[in-house]
Amino acid sequence: MTVQPASGSKRTERPGFLLDLITGADTELASVQRLADAAALALTGSAGTGVDCAATMVSEGSPPVTAGNTSPAVNVASSEDRYGDGPMEHAAATRGPVALTTGGTAQRWQAYRRRLAGAGYGGALAVPLELQARASCTLVFLGPAGFEFTPDLVGEATWLARVASSSMKLALEVRSVRSAGDNLKTVLESRTSIDVACGVIMAQNRCSYTEAFSKLAGVSRQRNLKVRSVAENILKAMAGGSPGTRFEPPVLA
Repeated sequence: MTVQPASGSKRTERPGFLLDLITGADTELASVQRLADAAALALTGSAGTGVDCAATMVSEGSPPVTAGNTSPAVNVASSEDRYGDGPMEHAAATRGPVALTTGGTAQRWQAYRRRLAGAGYGGALAVPLELQARASCTLVFLGPAGFEFTPDLVGEATWLARVASSSMKLALEVRSVRSAGDNLKTVLESRTSIDVACGVIMAQNRCSYTEAFSKLAGVSRQRNLKVRSVAENILKAMAGGSPGTRFEPPVLA
């Protein structure tokens, strides 16, 4: 069922902070793992009993990434993707928390309830994060047998999701910037190798940059190599000394 957090939740007025989902987390999976571990620890403290947590992130063009603080939690969360049922997808669609127990009698999610009970859990609470348009992430908290998520715990979980939303947005943005920087570095390194190799060809063959690049491109096509690879091979061959008076490419275009 879709639930609303209690209006008097003790976390409602607490100042926000950020979870560190970046340091030492080089992949989305690492960030999702850190999120699930932190969320499980936080709600366990509020519930006074062990509460597991798993999280699933879906990014455009990539398969879903699921992590959890325990293997059973990961299995329960992953089963939603395999069977196409469960509260996580519904929470993401409705943008609100969804809770259920294994003792529920409604026909909906009965197969999920059986899997939940089979894993040793008594209740589940799914809470979505608010991310950018091309990514979504949902937490699912899993309580032990006989456990039920109270309105206060729903409020706590909702507050955690808000904190996690800001934290995960930052992690995704930082990772995007790093990726762009790495790509730019690769492009610049590639451009440098090509330009230096073209300079060598220009000096040794008394030709223009365009003609020198055409020679590189011709070797690239004939040998099925990247232009950068051809350029680097030329520079490696020169590492032992100065170039000769004339450069003779292995195969001319």
